Amino acid sequence: MWTITVVKSLFLLLRTLPMHAVRLLVFTAIAAGLGAASLAGAWFGHQLGLLIGLPDPAADATVAGLGGLLLAASLVAARRDRLLHSVHARTLALLVDGIDGKPAPAGPAQLGQAAAAVTARFGTEAELFALDRLIRGVTGPAAAIADDLGGSVLALPGIARIASGSLVERAVLAQSYRARPENAWEAAHDALVLYVQNARPVLTAAGWITLVGWLVTAGAFLALLGPASAIAPLWPGDGQAGGWILAALAALGLRSALIEPFAFACLMQAFLRITAGQEPSPEWRGRLTQLCDRFRQLGERAIRWSPMSGAGA
Repeated sequence: MWTITVVKSLFLLLRTLPMHAVRLLVFTAIAAGLGAASLAGAWFGHQLGLLIGLPDPAADATVAGLGGLLLAASLVAARRDRLLHSVHARTLALLVDGIDGKPAPAGPAQLGQAAAAVTARFGTEAELFALDRLIRGVTGPAAAIADDLGGSVLALPGIARIASGSLVERAVLAQSYRARPENAWEAAHDALVLYVQNARPVLTAAGWITLVGWLVTAGAFLALLGPASAIAPLWPGDGQAGGWILAALAALGLRSALIEPFAFACLMQAFLRITAGQEPSPEWRGRLTQLCDRFRQLGERAIRWSPMSGAGA
């Protein structure tokens, strides 16, 4: 099963190369921006340390560099809604269509098709972001109350999210795209019920896929240490620390651009196999409604949704 999943996932990435070329450009630019912010912070900290006579300007440079990195990362996080709509959801749409055997145009036309599909299915950036936040707000509590996770470490608060990264949330969002009813909010509602019905196998698959993804990311980090050391002298004081930070940023950019879509394609195939032939359980829908406020909100948005408005009011 895993061999087939991996081979098909590689094929899906090759099939959607234009989208992944865009992802590589986007996340390379983000990594470069974060690196520049970190470098600027390092120079500021180093010069400030020299100016006021601090005992270790090199350490000050590293601390200030990390501060610049965190500031820039917070600015990127503030635009997560735009990244979700223009990059992540479009990738998701193309990969899901590929899993379902739907044709996709070659070349740049593929990007236009993905953009149209995401807008038609989810609406505006704000609507998609609101749906994504509600999904993320349900998956953690859902794992904690799932019957097949009773006594498991995966049921502990936050552990399921750490184990799966964001893969489960993306699988649920993908299912809300893939189901293609009139109402994406209702489809997400159903997908969350299917997830909690199968929490152990879904989280186990997500955990292994996430682990492999991080191992590949670690390998990329080690491979990038050499090139990063070439520009490490630009880092004031301790150039070695700068090399490590820059290599880590490059590896994380590569992870976001290519490794994460591959991991998602693997988990989505596993999710579809695990839930094949199942219907959302009314019992679990009721339990989630009773125990999870975000699930109730998602249901309310699904009820209020209308084709005229495109989303819940």
